[in-house]
Amino acid sequence: MRNDSVSGLGLRITSQGAKSFIHNYRYNGKARRKVIGTPDTMNVSSARLIVKQRNTEIEQGIDPDANVRVDYRKKHAETFGEVIDAYYAQQLASKSKTHRSEFGRLVAPWTWEPPKTSNRGQRRKYKVTIGETFRDVPMIDITPRHIGPYIQQFRSDSTANNALQQLKALFNWAIRMQYVDMRNPCDPFTKRKVIKQRRDYTPEQVREISWHVFNPPMRTAVNLEGLAGEEKRLAALQAGHFTRQHEHLTELCAFMGILFLTMARPAEVKQAKFEHFDLERLIWHKHNTKGIKLSRNRYEYAYRSVPIHPKVAELVREQRGRWPESGLLFPNHSDPSQPRDNFKRSIQSFKKLDGVPEYFQLYDLKRMAISLMITGQGVRREDVSHYVDHRGNLDTTMIYDLGFVDPLRPVTNKLGQLLGVD
Repeated sequence: MRNDSVSGLGLRITSQGAKSFIHNYRYNGKARRKVIGTPDTMNVSSARLIVKQRNTEIEQGIDPDANVRVDYRKKHAETFGEVIDAYYAQQLASKSKTHRSEFGRLVAPWTWEPPKTSNRGQRRKYKVTIGETFRDVPMIDITPRHIGPYIQQFRSDSTANNALQQLKALFNWAIRMQYVDMRNPCDPFTKRKVIKQRRDYTPEQVREISWHVFNPPMRTAVNLEGLAGEEKRLAALQAGHFTRQHEHLTELCAFMGILFLTMARPAEVKQAKFEHFDLERLIWHKHNTKGIKLSRNRYEYAYRSVPIHPKVAELVREQRGRWPESGLLFPNHSDPSQPRDNFKRSIQSFKKLDGVPEYFQLYDLKRMAISLMITGQGVRREDVSHYVDHRGNLDTTMIYDLGFVDPLRPVTNKLGQLLGVD
């Protein structure tokens, strides 16, 4: 049924008896039909007025349904893989490479960024991740029943917690960006309780470690005299290997020496540049530190200035001699414009030295230094807390305390004297 008073207005009645006002029109040479209402909600006059307004827009070259035409099948059918790609491009682009690699390892391996220098051509192997399993599944269909089995497959508590944290951040972002209208399917799950084993050190072990740090072992000499042919070639290769290994260990000792004497984090020393050090005044302008946080993304200063020991200045000068063309204090050997990524092989060599326990880690140097400073050395604990950038929070500083016993013996001796006990 059509109403001849207004062009395009009609009343459609289906075989089931449903009635609706429709507007038939042509736009860009294509015939279209739009339902504008039902007789239950509007009368004929209102329908005529709406159709007249729509015809006026068409005459002006405006599509009357441009702002309301939505493909709801596409709107509510973004796949899990599509949302992951958008999340990686928009949210993770500003994160560190380590954070992105962890996301690729646990959630979506197709986002994994291969390193510039491969380890003997071997590519890292990944397990089947949740991103691969449900890549083509609509995001709205992911439920806790999918998240639970995936998290439970991890035997390591730390890995399971990292995977849960990565997935929770992904779904929270998708909900904020209105990709989906749903509850976070990770909410029913809590992180596993992780109890770390303490890496304790005795004062004797600390003295042994500090001795090796500031007195690197001598290079092993290989005598080539009296050798010839294949035997000489192999001996020369071995000599080159020992030389390179000794240079790496010496540089590691310089790195650990700065950590020891500044109580800094390994990441701070890796990112340090020569221009950050004032060697005449013995000051280190530590960039990219935590500082005092003023808001969510703003800190009080771009860097903090702390005094350094003359030995630190000596180690910095030695590094300048090793890397005169690089601006970084510890650059990557393959790309001097990038910071050193790790000292794994050198640390393994260092652990073979006498008195160094197998569980030794670089971060333990900070614990050792803080423990020495807060046990009866005449330095206020508040000063130590501010120096290590804990903002005077003694509770945080005391976490690093190794609980040395021997430095506290003068307390019992003094107590015995006061009580008159020989």
